Amino acid sequence: MKEVTFQDPSLSTYDIYTFGNDNEGPQVFITAGIHGVEQTAIYVAYRLIELLPKYQVKGSIKVIPIVNKPAYFNRTRNSPYDNLDLNRVFPGDEKGTQTMQLAHSIWRETRSADYIIDLHCCGQHGSNYVMSLYQNYDAQYELAHQLGIRHVVRSGGASGQLFLEACKYGQQAALLELKGGQPDGMIDLETSEFAINRLLRFLSLVDAIEIENINNDIENCVFHDKIETICADEHGFFNPKCQSGHHYLKGEVLGELNQKPIVAQYDGLVTAVNYPRYTFTGERMIRYAKLNKEK
Repeated sequence: MKEVTFQDPSLSTYDIYTFGNDNEGPQVFITAGIHGVEQTAIYVAYRLIELLPKYQVKGSIKVIPIVNKPAYFNRTRNSPYDNLDLNRVFPGDEKGTQTMQLAHSIWRETRSADYIIDLHCCGQHGSNYVMSLYQNYDAQYELAHQLGIRHVVRSGGASGQLFLEACKYGQQAALLELKGGQPDGMIDLETSEFAINRLLRFLSLVDAIEIENINNDIENCVFHDKIETICADEHGFFNPKCQSGHHYLKGEVLGELNQKPIVAQYDGLVTAVNYPRYTFTGERMIRYAKLNKEK
């Protein structure tokens, strides 16, 4: 394990676990904990660290299980040092605030990687999907199929994300959204096992590890456009009628607000849905991604 200190005090560190060498095979970098509260992702990274010594590694696999330690110990998305969102400031600035320096350090460490897989969480009310730039880079289609997670969602394109900036740089990169994390850093164990299996399969497909009996029983990827948020237009009781991770057809009822139906405007995927609750005007109820029927 390599501990990198980019600034005093001691919380300004992160740990890199390295498997294999840099010679014969791809260089893969897996990151988690860019947002400190997203603990399903962190748990998956630590489980990979436990499992990888059992495999023969070709090339190198590097894992950072907790990128943003200050946010992790604070159980928050952003660092308590400067309240910046680390995943909006890459490639960072070595002379900036603590989060900017952290981004710069991570960026420098990942420059030689052929693949960067950034693990995140989208809440207990969320679902599992790949955030991709398939609309910009044809190679992203192959990466999505190698990851083997059925739902692939077009990134909204917010600048400063590690995976997005890495794609601009010419690397193969993706962001995996996993169920769990919020609230309070909860870990979804079923999702964790799913993600670990998919990541090991991915490492085998890119020839980073050897697995004798690889699981090819994977559903075909389904591609979607950018996520849109359905918000309440009045104060009242929200009663969901849909489930995250499921597809719905245009015209189907996704939920009710004050007993008035919320109808799907197009065929799409519910990536997240809130619990039954009293909601206020402007608050999020459902996150929905239009099915891309051309892909």
